[in-house]
Amino acid sequence: MVAQLLRLRADLLAGEVRGGARRAVAVVLGSLVALVAVLWAASVLGGLRTADPLVARTVVVLVGTAVALGCTLIPFAVGVADQLDPRRFTAFRIGQRDLAVGLGLAGLLGIPVVAIAVLAVAQVVTWSRGAGPALMAVVAAVLVLATTALLIRVGSTLGALAFAGHRPREATWPVVLVGIVLVVPSVALLLRPDWLDLAAPGLQRLTDVAGWTPWGAAWAVPADAAAGHVGAAVARLLVALVVVGLLGLAWWALVGRVLVAVPHPERVHRHRTLGWFDRLGATPFGAVAARALTYWTRDPRYRSSYLILVFVPLVVLPLGIAGVPWAWTALVPLPLMALIAGFLPHNDVSYDNTAVWLHVASGAPGWTDRLGRLVPLIVVGVPLLVAGAAVSAALYGDMDAFPLLVAVSASGLLGGLGLSSIVSVALPYPTVRPGDHPFHQPQAAGATATFAQTLMVVGTVLCMVPAGWFAVRALIGAEDPSTALVLGVGIGVGVVVLAIGVAVGGAVFDRRGPDLLAAAQRN
Repeated sequence: MVAQLLRLRADLLAGEVRGGARRAVAVVLGSLVALVAVLWAASVLGGLRTADPLVARTVVVLVGTAVALGCTLIPFAVGVADQLDPRRFTAFRIGQRDLAVGLGLAGLLGIPVVAIAVLAVAQVVTWSRGAGPALMAVVAAVLVLATTALLIRVGSTLGALAFAGHRPREATWPVVLVGIVLVVPSVALLLRPDWLDLAAPGLQRLTDVAGWTPWGAAWAVPADAAAGHVGAAVARLLVALVVVGLLGLAWWALVGRVLVAVPHPERVHRHRTLGWFDRLGATPFGAVAARALTYWTRDPRYRSSYLILVFVPLVVLPLGIAGVPWAWTALVPLPLMALIAGFLPHNDVSYDNTAVWLHVASGAPGWTDRLGRLVPLIVVGVPLLVAGAAVSAALYGDMDAFPLLVAVSASGLLGGLGLSSIVSVALPYPTVRPGDHPFHQPQAAGATATFAQTLMVVGTVLCMVPAGWFAVRALIGAEDPSTALVLGVGIGVGVVVLAIGVAVGGAVFDRRGPDLLAAAQRN
């Protein structure tokens, strides 16, 4: 049975290139890109054989920990689509032992595990500085491979069990995003030793902590052996062995559970009132605003948009690792979040799909449609903007930055919403249909999508330039503008662009209503 599962895995991998020319090209190109990236990373690790032990230790342990974290988070999020999900084999009366061993070994046949195996071999080269470190590196390579393979299996199975329903599954994409945001920039920076001071005390403390975690213990074993810390190397080796043992037990228990578990039906929520429609009144503006609030709280497509903002602060982590003062990095997330928030509704008419006919057939003024759709972002965004400015200024260490952040961010948020009011009716393009996964983007967006998105980003940045000019000059000490002036410029530009956008967008909506409905039907 184990051999049959291994052959099945090999057939599934071969089938990836048999699903048509486009799919085959995508799989081959993706595999080549992954191969080049892994070989480059392996060459960097191998080149550390003659580097300072502290530098080599920092790179190997932190890169290995980041990769292992990615092997935990990403499979957990996408486990619902796992071809080796044990639940797929419950109808074949396979025993727990055969299924657990077979799927565990079959999981070794895959691009992620092969890539990790290449990195594990590369770290053996890194620590080939003597018989002891080299032997420890070989043992560590085996433990790394076992740990990551089990992390992928356990994570994907837990994800499949936890997010069996459709709606919870749609919300798992943030886990993928945070894994990508954390792993990719951090690994890229760490693999360029000439860009960082890898012997800095802060990175050394981070390396020490990572070496005691389940994700980094195996990677740290040969580093301690090379440094002559035999006791620490043995202790971390024991930690790595315990981690592999616990993951093996968890995998065994999960396989046993899915063989006897009965799937639970998805819960149905009943609502006794009309929700926002009751609260906002029976007016055209109130109806559109209530509909927008309902969509932004319940529709996975909208959640997948605004939840991006939660992870924007993580973007500054590579900047801090690269040596940019943390006080300055504290000023980056809020304006960036404001820009993204203003960008979000730039294609909201296409999100309606054919439901936009309600807005067209009702004969409601276009400005009510344009302004009503912005209510969720304004009502939630403005208070969060003020709170975020206070937090960012406190982290920066000077509360004089508070009005500067408010001004720049307000111009980005309000200006972006104003531009979105025009772009969403002037340049709509195909997007995710209702009920589809947020990642299932259509292939027919074409040049319109590129132009609309570029126009939005450039236009929003231009709205932020006036307030940003005053803010930068104030922060570097070249000028000391009054608080009222900076706030007036930032908020004033945002409000003016918002008002113009609602008015112009409303007029375009009134004129192009039937065309928008026809475009929605073609999506």
